[in-house]
Amino acid sequence: MNRKLNISYYTAKEMLMELLANNKLLEDEEIKVMLKDMALQKNEEDRNSSMNTPIIIDTECRLFFPMYSDKEVKMSYLPKTVYIFFLLHHTGVEFKNLDHYLKELYQIYQIVSEEKNIEARKIKRSLENLVSPGSNRIYEICSVIRRTLSEILPRELVTQYAITGKWGGVHKIKAERSYLEIRHKKLKQILSE
Repeated sequence: MNRKLNISYYTAKEMLMELLANNKLLEDEEIKVMLKDMALQKNEEDRNSSMNTPIIIDTECRLFFPMYSDKEVKMSYLPKTVYIFFLLHHTGVEFKNLDHYLKELYQIYQIVSEEKNIEARKIKRSLENLVSPGSNRIYEICSVIRRTLSEILPRELVTQYAITGKWGGVHKIKAERSYLEIRHKKLKQILSE
């Protein structure tokens, strides 16, 4: 028979403290099962919240996963360009269609390498090699990204935050984009286009 009692929080707390002090509460089987269920539910909630860690792209276009490290996720320009591109394309892109996004990749590369005065021809050549049909360069870059992320993130989260997909299919980053915070003005503009 379940009846609700209307007692104050402080009275309930006193009663609970007394029951715990006398060890009677923890001897009750129903209470044990209820506490175990509550602990399992809490663990599941904690695990789910850790699966959605924030990704910050700061005003200088540096990547951070602040829940796991205050260190920047350091990548060379091309891997960083590809990673940011896939963060911006949450539904994913087929690698074979990357050439359709050459202009956008070029814009992102310019933002990523902003302080360095890299010759436009070199950027274009690097990106054309990346999107070239039959080239494995995109797979190599994704491998570099995964390896870099595994230095910062726990192993169980790397799959969520790396670029994944089946050969010939759509590749994407599975992580929830509501946790993506872009502070760089030019990247925000690309996102809004």
